[in-house]
Amino acid sequence: MTADAAGGRLQGILITFRRPRELALMLQRLADSERPVDRLVVVDNSPTADAELLVERYRGRGRAAEYVAAPENLGPAGAVALAMGRLLEAAADDDWIVLFDDGEPPDTEELAEMWAFALRMRSEDPRLGAVGGVGATFDWARGRVVRVPDHRLEGPVPVDYIGSGQLPLYRVPAVRAVGVFKPELFFGFEELEYGLRLRAAGWSLYVDGDRWRAGRRLLGRLDVAGRPTVGLAETTWRDYYRLRNLIAILLGAGRPRVAARVSLLVGLGKPLANAPRQPGRSLRRLRLNWRACRDGWAGRLGRTVEPEVGQAGEPAGTAVRSA
Repeated sequence: MTADAAGGRLQGILITFRRPRELALMLQRLADSERPVDRLVVVDNSPTADAELLVERYRGRGRAAEYVAAPENLGPAGAVALAMGRLLEAAADDDWIVLFDDGEPPDTEELAEMWAFALRMRSEDPRLGAVGGVGATFDWARGRVVRVPDHRLEGPVPVDYIGSGQLPLYRVPAVRAVGVFKPELFFGFEELEYGLRLRAAGWSLYVDGDRWRAGRRLLGRLDVAGRPTVGLAETTWRDYYRLRNLIAILLGAGRPRVAARVSLLVGLGKPLANAPRQPGRSLRRLRLNWRACRDGWAGRLGRTVEPEVGQAGEPAGTAVRSA
C-alpha cells in the first residue's frame, strides 16, 4: 500500500448486510473509481460465502481489501468502529478514512472529486477533521438537526456532522484524537455523535457548498423548508434507535435539560398530539418512544430492539441518506 504523493493513503470502510447485488455494484464502482481506495475493509454484519467471494473478486482486480465477518449484527456503528480500529493499526498521520454505504454507490469520478476537496481544505484549515457530500448543523438548545439553508451553499460550508452515504473522509489524526465510532449506538445518529465529538475537540468539518447546491437542484430539494414534521409516519424499529440515541448523545454531552425537552416533546408530546386523528399509529409510536426514552436515560444501549429486515424498504444495518 503506497502513499499518494499528493496527500497520503485513502483507506475505505464498507458495511454490508444481506445485500449481495448492492455489494457487487459497490465493489465494481470502487474498482473503477478514478481515485480508488488504497485499502478497503468490508465488514459483513451477516456473513455469507457469496459476500466473501465478491470481495475476493475485487481483490482479483488488483485492489487491496479485507473481508471481516462480524461475530453478530453490530449495526453500522459497531461495524464502523471495528473497521476503524483495524485501519488505525497501520495508518499514518497523512492518511484518510472514507466510509461507504452499500446502498449509495458513488460515480466513478465522485470519490476523486471529494479527495481533491479534502486536500484543498486540509491546506486551508490545519484543524480539518472531515469533509463530505452533505451535512447539517445541530441546534443544541432544541436538540435537533438543522438543515443548512440554500443561500449558504457556496464554497466550503462548515457543518457539525457529515450525513450517511455522503462519502465522509475523516483525517486519521482526528480519528486518533477522538476515537472510533461508539459501537453501543448500534444504529441511528452514529454519524451525528461522531461529528459533534470532533467539533467539541476543535476539529472542523466542511461540505463543498457548490456541489451540495447542485445536488439539491438535481433532486428538486431547493426551497424546501427544514421544519420538523407534524404528523406521524408508520412506526419502525429505526424510530426507537434514533430517539434513544439522540437522548444518549445529549446526556453524554452534559445537556440533561435538552434531553428532557426531546423526551417530552418528541418522545411523548408528538404521539399524544396526533392521537385524535391517528389513534392506532400514535399508540404504537408512544409505546416505542416510551421504551426509547427509558433506555436512553438509563444508558441501556446496544442492540436492544431487533431490526426487522426489509421494513421500510431497507434491510437492517444500512444508513439513511440526508440532504
